[in-house]
Amino acid sequence: MATAKSAWGIEIGASALKAIRLSREGDSVVVTDFTVIPHQQVLSAPDVDPAAMVRFTLGQFLAANGEKLKSDRVVVSVAGRDAFARFAKLPVGGNLKNLAKLIDFESKQQIPFPIDQVEWDYQAFKSEDNIEVDVGIFAITKDRIGELLTLYRECGLNPDVITIAPNAVFNAVTYDLNLDLASGPVMVVDVGTNATDIVVAERGIGWMRSFPLGGHSFTEAISGGFDIPYKKAEKLKLEGAASKHAKQVMQRMKDTFDSLISEIRKSKDYYESTHPGATVEKILGTGSTLKIPGLRKFITQQIGVEVERLDDFKRIQLEGDQAADFAANAMGLVVAYGLALQGVGLGAINVNLVPMAVRRERAWMAKGKWFAVAAGLGLVIGAMLFIRPITGRSGLGSSPPASVESTISQGKAFKAQYDELSGAGANGGAAQNMLSLVDYRSVWPHVVNDVFSALAAANPQAALVGGNVDEIKAIPVAERRLVTLDELGSVYVAPGADGKRRIRVSMKVSLSHADPGVFLNKEKSVAGWLRANADRPDVPYVIVADSIKIPDDWTEIEFGKGARQKADAPAGGAAGGGSDFGAPASSDPGSSASQGQGNKGMQGRRKPPAGDGQMPGMGQGLGLSGGGEGAGDGSGDGSTGGADWSGGSDPGSKSRRKSGSATGAEAESIKVLEEARIGEAPSIYQPDDVYFVGEVTFEVELRDPKGAPAPAAAEGTQ
Repeated sequence: MATAKSAWGIEIGASALKAIRLSREGDSVVVTDFTVIPHQQVLSAPDVDPAAMVRFTLGQFLAANGEKLKSDRVVVSVAGRDAFARFAKLPVGGNLKNLAKLIDFESKQQIPFPIDQVEWDYQAFKSEDNIEVDVGIFAITKDRIGELLTLYRECGLNPDVITIAPNAVFNAVTYDLNLDLASGPVMVVDVGTNATDIVVAERGIGWMRSFPLGGHSFTEAISGGFDIPYKKAEKLKLEGAASKHAKQVMQRMKDTFDSLISEIRKSKDYYESTHPGATVEKILGTGSTLKIPGLRKFITQQIGVEVERLDDFKRIQLEGDQAADFAANAMGLVVAYGLALQGVGLGAINVNLVPMAVRRERAWMAKGKWFAVAAGLGLVIGAMLFIRPITGRSGLGSSPPASVESTISQGKAFKAQYDELSGAGANGGAAQNMLSLVDYRSVWPHVVNDVFSALAAANPQAALVGGNVDEIKAIPVAERRLVTLDELGSVYVAPGADGKRRIRVSMKVSLSHADPGVFLNKEKSVAGWLRANADRPDVPYVIVADSIKIPDDWTEIEFGKGARQKADAPAGGAAGGGSDFGAPASSDPGSSASQGQGNKGMQGRRKPPAGDGQMPGMGQGLGLSGGGEGAGDGSGDGSTGGADWSGGSDPGSKSRRKSGSATGAEAESIKVLEEARIGEAPSIYQPDDVYFVGEVTFEVELRDPKGAPAPAAAEGTQ
């Protein structure tokens, strides 16, 4: 059997990053890895910085899989609505030599931008005859592709291929269902967060259309209809059908339902009218939005064709303890599946929108060392040619023969070429200077990975990350080992006299252990993990052990009442570092919510990133939980008391620094949520339970990116 080729297919959607790694064995593939990492917040949610959110999620992915990506082909998608696709029949008259010229001419007619402002590629589909050839033309503006490549490079990702998501859907369906030249039309309705892609596969030929209507539209309809925050509207969208107010929820979404059906019907009718004899009798539904209760049934009733959920792949599967997790996420992995297929050479559409200049640059980088070697060989050969004449020069007189001078001249030329190529890395000094700007791009993913590994070292009881209320209550609050990350930040520290560069990392955490400072400073806890893993050769920095600071003062929060300052015992010898959380004003009843964006738990990983710490229940206990998913009335207004997973049921449980009374709009939102409350995950806290919030900090000292030896670890490093 031939050696398998491996590739990652990565879809960075509006709600999550989804990736599959496939290895090819002949004409078959096997799944060797996969991951789903939800963004902290949906990218289309109000007041969200999409680029920052993508950086954080991509950093998590690269921290766990960066080494694998170095040897694998990487294929990434862009949303169909961000690109342009047109399909045409070109009359080649049996002479395929004219095809390239015809496509070049057709692209200039079809693409609605000046051709020098876009990156474009095409796919010619197989045909039963050579009189006409079906061609798909795909384009994206250079500005947009430039933005994406810059963002990926900042995170340390260098994709080999970028294509549009509908192409990947076509590849996945064509391969998984074994569609061929005799297959009738199969329509795929991929309802994403911000847009819906319609893809039709028939006789090995593709057709696709995208329109800007997706899950975000349903969420906004609920948010505006009930006047509630976006996060709560999102939850109500997915779970509202189970509440007693399901009818009102569905009524708020009715107009959006009707618009979606209208666009699907329009796409189906257009395809059938432009493809004589074609009748769409099979529709597959995919995308996370299709999980809205009743949506698939509604489409079936209105379109008149049964809609099957594409949540069970026929030709790929994952065995073992990951099988159930893979099956549960299958409906959202269709795009990643198709991308990985293209990466291993089994894609029916092989379009690549990575700029040709970037592809050439990477090719030269790969070949540069061989040019330097060739120059070196030339130097050696040249030396061999003139060394003998030089040794005999004393017998030739003061004027050496012309042949000797020529040989010496050639040798000098070879030497000059060698020096030039070696000094410039065969890629040009300017290119090397540009590359040096991203020498430290891998630092942040490693920091994120270390933070979560350190929190996981506290070894929380399994019940705290489960869903059994009785098991949670059975663990005394003061003995719980769950440490929740509420906020994560960093500050660059300018080099001092020693010239060493550092980054100060801050983690605002919450926990209910009776002695939070002492507990965090133990050998088998947060500070202990940081000290034990201070110096690792595969990490681009050294953790400065004596910079680890566990706070002496903690904000003590009584669930259901409010916050007060708690002076903690010295943290077992760790340097003190007080929290900046302040006690509430005396006039504050201790029950209102602070305003802030808040962050949702980082859910969806099938396994923790590489590291010594185990990470059970990463989605709940170890995520960035402060905010909309924190303790309180569930209005999503940024509670710093993020250890409560679900929003709870007690409107007076929010921790805060400074807070004021709820506005009229907020009060109305809360009232609506109480009337239409849906089932929620259990809270780990009950009224009168006490937990603590504080800030843990440490510094990392950056290594020389050029490979210089790491600076010596600070005293105390294990």
